[in-house]
Amino acid sequence: MRRSLDYLFKFSAGLAAIFLVAIALLILASSLGRFVGIAVHDANELAGFSLAAGTFLALGPALRAGTHIRVLIVLSHLKGGLRRGIESITLAAASFLGGYFAYWMAVLAEESFSYGDTSPGVLAFPLWIPQAAMAFGLIVFTIAMLEALFDVARGRQPGFASRETSELTE
Repeated sequence: MRRSLDYLFKFSAGLAAIFLVAIALLILASSLGRFVGIAVHDANELAGFSLAAGTFLALGPALRAGTHIRVLIVLSHLKGGLRRGIESITLAAASFLGGYFAYWMAVLAEESFSYGDTSPGVLAFPLWIPQAAMAFGLIVFTIAMLEALFDVARGRQPGFASRETSELTE
């Protein structure tokens, strides 16, 4: 199961990287276009869509790698079963919220697809594409939260915890 999750998180991170490269290429094309007098229509809008998609696709891999920001003010003072209980509650709540947002983002993407919603710019870009990427990113994030929840519930250290403890000791 872990190997399948490894592939899922690598795939999501790879897609996020593709969208980040797309941002760089769009901004570069827009800048070069201005320099030579060629209009690159809706480059800023497409870069914004790429930013949203890339950000959401990176949420799960970032959490799992321990690079997602977590506030440990309370947890750093707790030990043993109490810490595991509080962390389980917060991970369960975060998993619920992630799943809730993923569901509604998927509904929004499906509605945009069925209605043929497009962006208001010159290119009329289909809105379901960035919305579907955001929904997939939220699904992967929810899976990362659930994986951490199951690890904590079983008394194991979640994947992000080893990096956090090394940063606390530095």
